[in-house]
Amino acid sequence: MKYKILLKTALNWVGMAAFVFILSMFLQSEVFASPTVDQSSMENTLYPKQRMIVDKLSYNFTEPDRGDIVIFLRNGEKGSIVDEMLRNMELFTNRFVKNEEIEIKHEMLVKRAIGVAGDVVDIKDGLVYINGEALDEPYAKGVTFPGKVSMPITVGEDQLFVLGDNREVSIDSRDFGLVDYDQLEGKAVFRIAPLNKIGILK
Repeated sequence: MKYKILLKTALNWVGMAAFVFILSMFLQSEVFASPTVDQSSMENTLYPKQRMIVDKLSYNFTEPDRGDIVIFLRNGEKGSIVDEMLRNMELFTNRFVKNEEIEIKHEMLVKRAIGVAGDVVDIKDGLVYINGEALDEPYAKGVTFPGKVSMPITVGEDQLFVLGDNREVSIDSRDFGLVDYDQLEGKAVFRIAPLNKIGILK
């Protein structure tokens, strides 16, 4: 009898642990994430090794606004819920169980939304122009030079023109063009590390 009670208790704990794990994978896939910055293209807003909270839910109900810090897949579209959960489980297993990294199939970038649907974006004399008016950008570092993409460019429906805040080193829409909504992972909303830099991102 005591053996059956212990077995039932153990199975309950295993079931609870499995539920918590699957729930955390779902939340990480579809609600929020806490990635680490590994690029310098968003200085002085974000620096390498800083950690942030990404809201992955809002863009299911609202469209991105100019000025949002967006996370997106450069080389592909965001997958389904199942695809995202499987990817997170693979990352978890390899990193914490096998203690090894896996090859990242899609490059994830962090940039700022500058042009939204219907905007005509131009770059001249080191400044960004939206619909003919120079954009006030207190967050921008350095001079904004044009890139490979011809200017001016009109932003289509369900698309964004994105730039890194560190304009002289960033690879962004000046080089690879417009970003589709299907590529968006979410919006960076809060910096959680290092502790002396905790705060809302804007």
